[in-house]
Amino acid sequence: MKYKAVIADVDGTLIAPNAGPLTIASQNVISAVHKAVGKGIYFSIATARSINWITGLVESLHVNAPLILDNGARIYDPKTQKYLFESYLSERKVIEVLAVLKKYNVKITLVPHENELARFDYVEGEKYALDDLVKIIVLHISSQLSESVYQSLTKLDGIQVTKSISGHSPIKESVHVTSFNAAKGKALQWITHYLHISKDEIIGIGDSYNDEEFLKECGLKVAMGNSVPEILKIADYIAPSYEEDGVADVLDKFILK
Repeated sequence: MKYKAVIADVDGTLIAPNAGPLTIASQNVISAVHKAVGKGIYFSIATARSINWITGLVESLHVNAPLILDNGARIYDPKTQKYLFESYLSERKVIEVLAVLKKYNVKITLVPHENELARFDYVEGEKYALDDLVKIIVLHISSQLSESVYQSLTKLDGIQVTKSISGHSPIKESVHVTSFNAAKGKALQWITHYLHISKDEIIGIGDSYNDEEFLKECGLKVAMGNSVPEILKIADYIAPSYEEDGVADVLDKFILK
């Protein structure tokens, strides 16, 4: 199989979970990506982050294909610096989600579509414009609490709910809520049509719960060595951890050699 594209997750795949927006990948990964792009390979990113939270990666890796952002709520073209696809939560759905989250003692973060860096913490009783939110996030909670929040939210219809690892030592997880049309897997299907390639020609690389649907859409499913069991179970290939430059290993094995 001749692969034409590689799409990698960010946290726990290219960089450490919860790393800052200016963080870049290791020099080994940067070098491997540049070589792959030089051979005509599309390289892109699929992440729960917004564009302003992956600035260092986009610039250092020379990403040359549309980016899957906000767990699929938006697709961004780094060449034109414009969004190619956007899907937001309606005010009605936001109110439903907030009603569920109020039952938990968690901090709720809202991300508006106008400015990704203008995310703010929800405070009950204050007035907000709740229409056209990109996502609702509960950040850095325990695995047990994350699973409870996740199970409660998945009972609602018309939304997408995902979990992801957002910290190590101790393990922390985050829960993301986006519109029903927003998902990494759905966004990947959109990109295959945009780039005129088949999903069988794509290598997907990930490590966390929110990567499962996206990886299942790829021709080669790669799990990082630090992946959660659910991702390891479906993988065609298990790469070294992000700390061991696993993405560079994948490119060397399946693209450069």
